[in-house]
Amino acid sequence: MANHETDDAMIQRADAFARARLSDKRYGHTQRVAETAERLASLHGLDTYRTRLAALLHDAARETGAEEFLRISEEWDMPVGQPERESPMLLHGPVAAELARRDLGVEDEEVLKAIRVHTTGAPDMGPVALAVFVADAIEPGRNYPSVARLRDLAEEDLREVAAEALRRAIAHNEERSRETHPASQEALRWLEDSGY
Repeated sequence: MANHETDDAMIQRADAFARARLSDKRYGHTQRVAETAERLASLHGLDTYRTRLAALLHDAARETGAEEFLRISEEWDMPVGQPERESPMLLHGPVAAELARRDLGVEDEEVLKAIRVHTTGAPDMGPVALAVFVADAIEPGRNYPSVARLRDLAEEDLREVAAEALRRAIAHNEERSRETHPASQEALRWLEDSGY
């Protein structure tokens, strides 16, 4: 088990890694997600270190170009489905997780999964993934009609707010005649079937 000094050093490395790869605007978002995720973790009795680490790294690949996402995914033998081919930005979570593993030595699978699935969600999300997914949706810089309701729900139940965020995203896509990623639909079914 890592000690407090080692945890602090990794958090500092992750923060510097994100800072070096992101614009000021995206880095600001990353900081707000990290603060929100850590607060949610504390509120819900989760591991604050692992949650903050995942949140700091969740968008580390966000400003990579579309063609580069596809090239990296092929080079690293990462699965790329039709949704990702049509919208390579969907690969920013999986690529960020792989960068965290390769460049920072992150081996904690729950942290890596939280980074990997933060955009679409996924069935069987663990507590860290739920906290990061929710924090990304409700961080203070987010401003959309239902965000206040989601922030209130987040105080009570991460699974319930994740389901509500997924419903909102699916409805938003339907209004614009856009496909919803299958992982988002599967995540919502999983949350609803488990009765959150």
